[in-house]
Formats: sequence, structure tokens, C-alpha cells
Amino acid sequence: MKKSIYSILFSISLFCFAGYIAAQDLNYPKKVIEGKEYYEYPVQKSEGFYSISKRFNVTQEEIKQVNPGTEKGLIDGAVLLIPVKIEDYISHKVEKKETLFSLTQKYNITYDELYALNPQLKKEGLKSGTEVKIPKKGISAHSMTINDSLPKVEKKNKPGFISHEVKKGETLYSISKTYETTTEEIVRLNPEAKNGVKIGKMLIIPPVVSSTMSGTNNVSIASTASAPKVASQPQAAAPKNKDFVFHEVKKEETLYSISKKYGISQDEIISLNPDVKEELKIGKILIIPPVHANTALKESNNSVKPQETALSSPADTSVVKPDMGALFVRSTDPKSTINIALALPFQMDKVTENSKIDGNTDKFLEFYQGMLLAVDSLKKQGLSFNLYVYDSGKSEMEIKTMLLNPELKNMDILIGPAYTVQIKPMSDFALLNNVKLIIPFSSKSEETKSNPNIFQINTPQALMNKLIADQFISHFAYKNIILLRFKTAAYDDKAAFADELEVALKAANVKYTTVWYDTMENIRKELSDMKENVIVTLTTNQVALSQALPVLNMLGDKKSISLFGFPEWQTYQSISKELFRLNTYIPSSFFVDYKDQNVKNYLKKYRYFYNAEPANIVPQYGLLGYDIVMYFSEAISKYGHDFEKELDQFNPKLLQMDFKFKQINQSGGYYNSNVYLTNHNDVTGLTNKSE
Repeated sequence: MKKSIYSILFSISLFCFAGYIAAQDLNYPKKVIEGKEYYEYPVQKSEGFYSISKRFNVTQEEIKQVNPGTEKGLIDGAVLLIPVKIEDYISHKVEKKETLFSLTQKYNITYDELYALNPQLKKEGLKSGTEVKIPKKGISAHSMTINDSLPKVEKKNKPGFISHEVKKGETLYSISKTYETTTEEIVRLNPEAKNGVKIGKMLIIPPVVSSTMSGTNNVSIASTASAPKVASQPQAAAPKNKDFVFHEVKKEETLYSISKKYGISQDEIISLNPDVKEELKIGKILIIPPVHANTALKESNNSVKPQETALSSPADTSVVKPDMGALFVRSTDPKSTINIALALPFQMDKVTENSKIDGNTDKFLEFYQGMLLAVDSLKKQGLSFNLYVYDSGKSEMEIKTMLLNPELKNMDILIGPAYTVQIKPMSDFALLNNVKLIIPFSSKSEETKSNPNIFQINTPQALMNKLIADQFISHFAYKNIILLRFKTAAYDDKAAFADELEVALKAANVKYTTVWYDTMENIRKELSDMKENVIVTLTTNQVALSQALPVLNMLGDKKSISLFGFPEWQTYQSISKELFRLNTYIPSSFFVDYKDQNVKNYLKKYRYFYNAEPANIVPQYGLLGYDIVMYFSEAISKYGHDFEKELDQFNPKLLQMDFKFKQINQSGGYYNSNVYLTNHNDVTGLTNKSE
């Protein structure tokens, strides 16, 4: 059973709400010593400083300072003095007709902040005449709480919730566009709208919100739960004339009408959006360049509307072309302060006490945890960081809204998104503002082919097939190679790789045999007694493997037969015992050597800071976040913004991946070309790896 979102967020100390659990609600005796108030708390069995500090919203050091002699550890039953924290709230007397919702809007707080200070509200509700505790202004339930230095969520709202009466011809989609929100958000507040909207129906429309967790320099990791300091802003990269905007093409708009609307030429639009030269599609997002200095759109008395001026003096709109080169100017010097933005769908706005965590959200949180550990390690090497974390949602509109945040233009690294539908707008933004975009998960990105600022961590499948085929030949060219195919279409799911491998084998003049899985004899007759046999079992289907692996295991011993498989095999618990009976080779972009001291140190820090174990999956998302931050931060600190020119000589030691980036084409971005070949057997599991 999955934990609730609350228990997970609390346990990792990333989105900790402990700061809002008022100390006076803890039912322990108090004691006054020299004018200061303390709780008297008996230590529970197996309890440590970390859990006690969280319970009382104090630091471990504060506990140790007032309890001399505890530095070496705690004794069960010993009574500790715990400083009573000064409450950080105000009292509000509930008036008639006030609701929980109206209080959250009045004080710009969340339900969870109210419940944390007023647990009785969950059972009793809000009663007129009673007093409730309200967190003081400026404190947010989403504040990061790691050593006063991790990001603070700043919510930038348009006007609050409003009512909308559905008119003739309106649809859920058109209404969402009108209010710059998503259809999902409208349905969330108006469930009956899921099946369509009716004329005259009153809808609740949510405000447009972008959650920004902005960080400070010298981000550090600690277990305290104090309120973050005010974020320092990163230094601007100093490009000029960068006031670009995004425009969504609407019905009946033309390239000409759009150019007039913004007072620019059609050629200027085409230069930034080459694909519109052939066709302008409704819904297409255009990058609109700023109006240049000599255009007739220069405002007079700050009151002239661009459309009106453009119509009055159309001839001036193309007098001077903008200096496109100057728009992308960035310092290429090595940097000691790195600006990083992370955009993943944490879905914090949907958190409730009883909500269950999304299957992917816990992975994203672990990814972020790994990033923070990397920041902590790099800080000790002298680097500083401005770390911004955005709750990016899942839709294209949500990511476009997020990209309106002005600080994003000054990032060195933009990490995200999680969903393929969001890659295009992020790619456009990264290209426009000359920001390095790291795509951490998706292997499907057409934008990599045309954006030199993209670094794609998960290699596109077609390229991965070729890399694996080359790796296979370099290791097994002189073995007896048998390609085992499956006649059932659902089983034969590695046909594309099989085709690529056959092409590579023929090009290298390597002999092989293709066998269709039918009976044991079909395979046995192709085995050689003179050299080792390598059977490439071309499927990831569990049913096919559960049938084939027992048969293959009976054909010989691990001295004479080896299997070549795929990373998916390692995730199938039902066949794991059969999998490693023979020597098995599995190619992968990921490999963790748990005997390596650096890996041991990472796991030790992870357990210390988050009081949890990383998820036992491949890849480990925490290690992925760690490696990405380590690699790109070190690259920028050593070589500056244009570090890709030095990739051949840059090879830092990472924990789960070795990044060997290659440019996908002359004008495109970069993909990771490294592939491990891991060897497994039934005795030692993983015996070795090669690259």
C-alpha cells in the first residue's frame, strides 16, 4: 500500500509541515529554567535526535545544548528538556458565514496549514464565535525546510476563484483558454463538467497559479525545520532585447495578421519559427521577437497601443532587423555560482491529508532528493547554487504558464520535463534564451534533432539499438551467435533491435543463425561444441520468457551457453530464479557498483537526511538526479556555458551513469552514447561490467 502524500513529504524533510505544528498542542509537562520554557520529554525506545527534533520543531543541536552528555546517544526512558518554540501564528475569531475556504483565501494559506494549527477543525468544522490559529503572513505550507537555505514556494496568482456562466457556443476547452487554465482544473472543481458543459451552468474557475521554489546561494542539507530565508536572485546573463513572448495561433489568424498585431515582419516570425513557412496551424505556439529599436512601434507617452501604431506606419516595421546574435549572448567564462531550475509534476496543489501519492510522484521526489545531495557535495567543493523548483503539472498549457516566470531566462540549466507533451515548449524556451535543457526521462524527443541546447539522458530507442548492436559485436563476434525469435507478434517485441543487429552483423562479416522458438530441438541443433554459444533471446514479454528460459536452461551449462537479454528482464520477479541460471549479459545505460565507496557514501547520506531507503528500481531516480547535477554543474564550473566544446576531455566519476554525449546531427542536441554490458549469473548476481 502506498503511503499518503503527507507521510512521504514529511519523511524526506523536503516539504516539511513540522513548522506549523504548534508546540503547545503537544501534551507534555513543561518546566521553566532561568526564564525559558522547556518540555520534559521521555525518550521512547529506539528513538533518536532526528525524530525528536521533528516532533518538537527544533534542531538536533538545540536539544544537545540543553541536555549535556547526550552527544554520544540517547537512553530509553531518559527525560530530555526540549525548548518550547515561540508560536508563529495569530488568532482569528470566526464570524458568521465564514468558511474554511474563505479563511484560506483571506489569509492566503492552505487547508493543511489551518488543520496543522487547529486539528479540531477536521472533526468539528468551523464554528461561529470560536477562535482559530492562523499562520503569520509570509509563511507557506510549501516552504522548503532544509537549513534555512532550500527553496521557498512563492505563489504568483492572478485574481482568485471566479464564477463563469456558460454561454452559447462555449466548450470546456474554449473556457479553459479564456481563463488560461486547463480543462482538468475546471473539471476538478466542477466534476459535472466532465461530460460537457450546459448553457447557463455556473462554473467555478480557478486562478492561474505557478509555484516557484526559489533557492538561495550555498544550498546546504541539514535536518532542521526552520523557515527559509529570503531568496537571493541569480545574476542576469545580460542578453539584450530579450522580451520575447509566446503567441498561440487562433482560428482565422494568418502570418500577416499576427505580424501586424505585434508590429514585426513576417520574416522575423519565420526566422524563429521555421516550420510556419509551410503551414500555420491553429494552436501552434509561436515565438514572437521583441520590437526592435527603430520600429514605428516605439511608444509615445507610454499610451500608444502596438496594433494601432503598426497599422498607421506599416512601412517602418522592417527597417532594421533585430540582431539575433546579440539576443543569445551569455558569458562563456567558468562559473562558481550555478543557476538550476527543476520542472517536474509534484502536484502540490492537489495534496490533501488523505490523498495517495501518484505512482510517479515518489520517483520525482527521490530524483529531487538526489539533486540536493549533489548540491551538498558540490557546495563543499566551493560551488554555490541558486536552485528553483517548479511544480510543472502534466499539460502543455501548464508548462507554458510556468515558462512565463522571468527568472527562468537566467538559468544555466533547466531540468525537465517529465512528459513528452511538454518538451516542445520547453525546447522553444531553451533555444530562445540559450539555456541548457536536460531531458531526464523521455527517450522520445524530436526537438533534440534541431536544438543544440538539449541534452537527452535517455537515449532514443533507434540510436540505442545501434549502440547495443555495436557493443554486442565487440564482445561476441567470435562466438556461436543464435538469434532466437518468436512467431507470436506480442512476443516478438524486439523485432526492431533484431533488424538492427542483423544489419550490424552482416556489415562486420560476423556469422549468426536465426531460430524461431518452437521446440528445444530447433535450438539444440544450432549449438556448437567447439566454442561458446550466445543466444540472443529477442523478447521482453514475461509470458514468452517464462516459457523459453526453462528450456534454454536445460540445453547446457554456463560454460557453454550464455544468454543476451534486455534491462526489462531484471524487473520481472516471477522469472528471476530462471534468469540467472546461465550466464546472462544485459546492456544498460545504468549500472550501480554497490561496493564502490562513493556509492556507499551516497547511500549513507541518503539514509541520514531522508530517514528512508531509495526505491529498489532500475534506474534509481535519486542517483539519476545526483549524477545529472554533478555532471552539468562541474562542466559549467570548469568550462563555462559552452562546455559542450570540451566534452571529449570531460569525464567526471558518477555513481549510476557515465555520460558520453554525442551530437545527434550538426545542428541538433546531444544524446548519451554510453552503454554498459553487465554480466549476471546465479551465484554472484552481477559479476562485472564493461563499456
